[in-house]
Amino acid sequence: MRLKAIVFDWDLTLWNSWDIHVWLLHQTADALGLSRPHPSLIAQEFHRPFFEHLAWFLGNDHEKIIDIYIGLYQEVVAEKAHLYPGIAETLQTLKERGYRLAIFSDKRHAFGEAELEQAGAKSLLDRTLFLHDGRPYKPDPTGLREVMEALEVSPEETLYVGDSPQDIDCAHRAGVRSAAALWGSVNREQVLARRPQYQLETVGEFAATLGLG
Repeated sequence: MRLKAIVFDWDLTLWNSWDIHVWLLHQTADALGLSRPHPSLIAQEFHRPFFEHLAWFLGNDHEKIIDIYIGLYQEVVAEKAHLYPGIAETLQTLKERGYRLAIFSDKRHAFGEAELEQAGAKSLLDRTLFLHDGRPYKPDPTGLREVMEALEVSPEETLYVGDSPQDIDCAHRAGVRSAAALWGSVNREQVLARRPQYQLETVGEFAATLGLG
């Protein structure tokens, strides 16, 4: 069946938030008088839900940790986070070719929508679904199915593109085609172990690798 819709994860797939996240963790650790976690350890634990991920490195003083981290984030996000090179052009090309485009992400809604506005890419998307209270985290496919329903496409007509093992598992559970966005992945071996149908090394090879015309 012909592909009609392409759904993307956000962080580390379209939006390069890795450098800012490492910086924010280090700055928050400094403020709390803790040791800075090594980036390799941050990558190893990146699969955890956001608040659990922060607690893993910074402890259980949840309110204080969030105040420091989010306060710093708001100061530097416009400077330190951005779309990967070539993403805006790729989305524009796919839109012009008639594909329905969407985002399905576990990033909190308020932050995801603000970053999407900053990126200037919202007009290229037919649907966005960031995390809200009550929606299960990936790899649960509930949210992805909700996006497909909104786009009025079947699983056979849908491709999900993401950088994490959870993204690929989610695609499998929803019965959609899967593509690994390896240009942003911090868990490459784990992602490939999930056997995505497509392996995308760079943004530039996206359309050619998937045979999108």
